[in-house]
Amino acid sequence: MGSHAAFAELLRALAREHARTLVIGGLAKRLHGEIAVSHDHCLWYDCDDDNAARVYRALARAGAPLDGVEIPDLADTDYEFRYGEGDAEICLYGGIDGVTFADAWTERLETHWNDVPLCVIGRATLRATELAERP
Repeated sequence: MGSHAAFAELLRALAREHARTLVIGGLAKRLHGEIAVSHDHCLWYDCDDDNAARVYRALARAGAPLDGVEIPDLADTDYEFRYGEGDAEICLYGGIDGVTFADAWTERLETHWNDVPLCVIGRATLRATELAERP
């Protein structure tokens, strides 16, 4: 499976589970029409208990290696889950500094990527998080 195929499969599984996730990082920038150096596959998910369970089921459905990972792990805002290698690495974050998921969700962009429906972090929120990350 190519680097984008695994991410597209995870996005499909997340959509089937009705999991609330936002695309962040380089792909989010490109989907907003901006130039991005990175080609990452990163998602931020709502880590409330019900949504964490949806994300877990989607990860299992997409074949992610879940050895030692449990739903309560995904319900932690400080949790970060990564799998795959190189350009195929997929990252999921339970939280981002400086903004709540609920606030970011209201500003989301709903679109499609590789014929998969997805939600992207809003442009203003994306920029605010980039500024927060600068030293």
